[in-house]
Amino acid sequence: MRVQGVALEPAADTADILTNSAREAQGGTTKLHLHALTSNGATMSLSDLFRLPLQYALPVGTLCIVTLGWALSRVRKLPYPPGPPETSMISGNLSDLPAKFAWDTYIGWGAKYGDILHYRVYDKHTIVLNSYEDNVELLDKRSAIYSDRPYMPMVDLMGWFNFHTAFMRYGPTWRAHRRIFQQFFKPEVALDYRPVQTKKIHDFLRGLLTTPDDFAGHYRTLGGAVIMSIMYAHDVAPKDDHFVYLADKAAEQLTANTFPSATLLFAFPSIFRHLPAWFPGAGFKRFAREARKVAFEMRDIPLAAVQRQMKEGLAPNCVTATVLETCQSKEEFDVLAGAATTAYSAGAETTASTLAIFFQAMLLYPDVQRKAQAEIDAAVGSERLITFDDESSESLPYIEALCREVLRWKQVLPLSVAHASTMDDTFKGYYIRKDTTLVSNIWAIAHDPKKYPEPHTFNPSRFFDHSGKLNDDDVSYIFGFGRRVCPGRHLAQASVWLAIATVLQNFDIQKKKDSEGHEIPIPEGHTDGLVIHPVPIECSITPRSAEARNIILETFGEA
Repeated sequence: MRVQGVALEPAADTADILTNSAREAQGGTTKLHLHALTSNGATMSLSDLFRLPLQYALPVGTLCIVTLGWALSRVRKLPYPPGPPETSMISGNLSDLPAKFAWDTYIGWGAKYGDILHYRVYDKHTIVLNSYEDNVELLDKRSAIYSDRPYMPMVDLMGWFNFHTAFMRYGPTWRAHRRIFQQFFKPEVALDYRPVQTKKIHDFLRGLLTTPDDFAGHYRTLGGAVIMSIMYAHDVAPKDDHFVYLADKAAEQLTANTFPSATLLFAFPSIFRHLPAWFPGAGFKRFAREARKVAFEMRDIPLAAVQRQMKEGLAPNCVTATVLETCQSKEEFDVLAGAATTAYSAGAETTASTLAIFFQAMLLYPDVQRKAQAEIDAAVGSERLITFDDESSESLPYIEALCREVLRWKQVLPLSVAHASTMDDTFKGYYIRKDTTLVSNIWAIAHDPKKYPEPHTFNPSRFFDHSGKLNDDDVSYIFGFGRRVCPGRHLAQASVWLAIATVLQNFDIQKKKDSEGHEIPIPEGHTDGLVIHPVPIECSITPRSAEARNIILETFGEA
């Protein structure tokens, strides 16, 4: 290529511009050696361009930039994973992003392009993993690379990004958070919380007995009651508890603003996050300001209550009081505040959603309910309440299978929380660049028809092998993968198991009837967002017998 007697060429043939010796160990990058050739064949480095006469410098420099851009576009020898064709050179797949229920769209893409999908929105790359095996291979086995979180500008503006463990970038602060969870929520320690769980579940049963029409309020209260007692020694009020309200409100604000979306804020956060709230189109700033206020109230108010008790010499028996006694710096205090808030907000929301899914399933599949109750009647009877000892004795296998199916049928976090890569990588012949967002499609894993025939049907029997024994599928994938797996999963599973078992032991869950005696239909749908919930339902909850009523009241000395 000649311009006024000056030639510009790559240092190597373009077919060989990416060589094994030039590639970096983990990426697809190349050290390019561009130089200019004078008319007599002598080489001229790019630095020599600055010494060219003015009439040569501009055209040659322009050609260098154009050639360098072209060369850089060619250095990625391996392709990205397949996915929908980009509809724009600039915005990529912006117009392809699903408006709702993204997990279903990803399943549809997977049927066409394969289990590993790629799409781009502006300069941001996303890879979706639809299969269990690929999630394990990347997020578990290569956790050193894939334990970061992508930057989510709206979550940052709402105040969650820097103190909430689930969204925090991977690094020293996150590891300090994780140490608290490891200390207080590992399996052997979680056993110590069973008396608290039992008491709060008994309160839940009493609520269903006395005000069954408010069953949704009761399971929301239970969702917060266990973790609030463990973290802050706060005894949640049966109704209208302020801390439960804060958790519900914060979760509601967060769940609709977590996923990357087709917004300029997502595409260009460094620019649009600084718009004033009054600016046209900056309504997101006004929303974020209100959400930030709720988030920090949720973080600060419960912990301040514990501090007041400690100053008064009434140190409560809870996680935050234990850690506060050893805090030596503001950094340690901030770590505690963030970790405690994470446990409180995440535990309350996900437990409540799981129990809502349980009630929906029992109304839609009454035969499953009757089979579970028959097992309970034969193994435990109605003279005492089911306890965690019944779980340990494995005397209720169908109840265990039913709990697994509740978790599988509708996952509380169908896309989990996205991971991010911290360096270039390759997988199955595909290129994964640094700072790529990786999405675990938990919904696709749990609804894989090859593993779960008729996946949209609620069927606990799928967890038994041919000999009638429980199989080894404990659906643990619903809690995430790698170093970002949910640290409170053992506590959560225990609460869900005992709540479901005792409800089925003592209550019949049936469709409600209208004024003309006709059963009110039960919708099968669910909401969209980070955390899903079944659509609102009505039902009739009645004690199965006088004995059931009495054993519940006996726990409160009221029988």
